[in-house]
Amino acid sequence: MKKSLIALAALAATGVVSAQSSVTISGQVDVGLINPIGAQKTRIDQSANGMNQIVFSGNEDLGGGLRATFRLAQRFSPESGANDGTAGTRPAFQGETTVGIAGGFGAIRLGRALTAFQGPINNTDPWGTAQAATLAVLTTDYSTAPHFSDSSGLGRADGIFYTSPTVGGFTASVTYGPKDTQQAGGTPVRGAKNLTSLWLAFNQGPIMAGIGMEENRAGDKINAIQGSFNFGVARIGATYATTDLVSSTVDRKSYNVSLIAPMGAFTLKAGVGQSKFENASASTKKTGIGVDYALSKRTLIYTSIGRDTGTGTTVSKTGSDIGIRHSF
Repeated sequence: MKKSLIALAALAATGVVSAQSSVTISGQVDVGLINPIGAQKTRIDQSANGMNQIVFSGNEDLGGGLRATFRLAQRFSPESGANDGTAGTRPAFQGETTVGIAGGFGAIRLGRALTAFQGPINNTDPWGTAQAATLAVLTTDYSTAPHFSDSSGLGRADGIFYTSPTVGGFTASVTYGPKDTQQAGGTPVRGAKNLTSLWLAFNQGPIMAGIGMEENRAGDKINAIQGSFNFGVARIGATYATTDLVSSTVDRKSYNVSLIAPMGAFTLKAGVGQSKFENASASTKKTGIGVDYALSKRTLIYTSIGRDTGTGTTVSKTGSDIGIRHSF
């Protein structure tokens, strides 16, 4: 009898722990007939690197309003089965690898993820840096992790990530990373500066606005301000950014302007963006138009056309895509 009671107590305790913990598997699969801007031939591919992910996330109730959290995001390329990126050189769990604690004070994560600045910077890109029509010019020539051995360092870094509670529509985010980093093939590297990334956002009713800055470990700096307004029939948005690169005597000024108009199951998208050297003629300009058709809340068919034009070293190029995207 005593042994039975002990066994029942153990099972009950296990049940309590299980009830206080949860693990979720989510992600996205995106593939289509893609003609990338500048490419010679149409191929089966994802609309952009990072569009395909499988994500393991979870939390545990620690009591007192505290929760332990984790997130592991593995990116992959559906056309080849390799790690994200046609060359397959990206590291495992390239999307994010963090663990942290959340509560009334906000959330703190440690690991590798998009920085406070890089997370929201493309909010006014209707395609979110994906698809041929993307307006991804705001961070041209800038990398959050310049010491990393491949392009996966463009917006992610190892560090401490803090997000505040939302108060009156305002939310603040901060990322800090010490000079030392192990992002170059696991070999420790020391930068000239500590990584610092800041973003203050306002999101309430029809208004979205944000302002922020970032300085990477090389000392490169980028600043941005953005906003959008939802008129009901359409949302209009814009972002303006400036980039100051240590290795260049010529800085950049960049912007994008966009329109998103839902029409039942259809969503029309259009926009233009430009990144231009200060006191120099060279510039890159992107123009895009596209439409999504929602088959359900999780599945859509998309198509878009984008064109790069400019002066100096750039050459006019056009790209297009048509594909299907499912979130789970």
